[in-house]
Amino acid sequence: MANNSIPEAYDPLIQLLEDAADGAQTHGVAIGLVHNDEAKLRLNLTAPVGTPAGPANVPPAQPGLKSLWNTAQATKTAQTAALRTTQSNHRFLARTCIRSLFPVLGEDWNSAWQTAGFEGGSLAVPTNPLPMLQQLRAYFAANPARETASIQGVACTAAACEAAVQAISTAQSTSNQSNTNSGIAHGNYLDGLRAARTRLSNLRDELGQLIPDDDERWYAFGFEKPADSASPETPENLVLTPGAPGSHTLLADWDDSRRSTNYRLRAVVKATRVQVFNEIVHDSQGIIHLPAQPAGTELEITVTGRNAVGESSPTAAVTGVLP
Repeated sequence: MANNSIPEAYDPLIQLLEDAADGAQTHGVAIGLVHNDEAKLRLNLTAPVGTPAGPANVPPAQPGLKSLWNTAQATKTAQTAALRTTQSNHRFLARTCIRSLFPVLGEDWNSAWQTAGFEGGSLAVPTNPLPMLQQLRAYFAANPARETASIQGVACTAAACEAAVQAISTAQSTSNQSNTNSGIAHGNYLDGLRAARTRLSNLRDELGQLIPDDDERWYAFGFEKPADSASPETPENLVLTPGAPGSHTLLADWDDSRRSTNYRLRAVVKATRVQVFNEIVHDSQGIIHLPAQPAGTELEITVTGRNAVGESSPTAAVTGVLP
């Protein structure tokens, strides 16, 4: 019996929703579909996908939950980078201000540096210099005679330290909010996918009550017929295209087969029946490259469909001549 499991991954889930909505549009009334009709399916589809703009942008496009999450992720990345840049820029200010106090407090940490807020036995500037700049601001405010208006263009003053503190604080707040927004957007996206999976599961159950297990209309909704075997169908329409002369390459294409998650592509030498190629490919195409075989060798090519249950019977062999 075919396994009509609901996909977890985004792309196949959206494809199944598309197929289900189209199937409901075509067959919903005829089979008496009520609880999971086209309108409900399309709501679950547009939530993650969004809607395109209408003519002359009326109505305007509406981003879906996937797009909103993508945007929130990009914003989070950008704001995190902006925070790191802001912190890095103002670490230079902190180091410059520390050096400006060397003549007064010494070039190495000692108890005199405690008056400037350096209580940890070190003058090293941390990755986030905000607390250090707050202490330097307080020190310069209490000792204005030790402020320096410009050290190679850098002001070591209470006002400069305060401006740096505010810049870091603003960048930190913006970064924190972008983290929150990204988390909310991700949660909304996951909720939308869960709702879509529930809708499709309910549709599958409702179809099971309305049409027989061997009814062809299951396919129109994107499902397998429950009466189908769980094994993949045999691929069809295998076509071979020779590569450039001397390339020792054949290109193989075939139609997707139902229930196949990947394919086995084989080649045997027609004259000797020796297998010279056996590879698993994930798309309905493959490249047979056999540099060890002489040009002009006749090969018989076959394809089988594969999934977790098993492997289909092979296609009828197609003969190709190695260029």
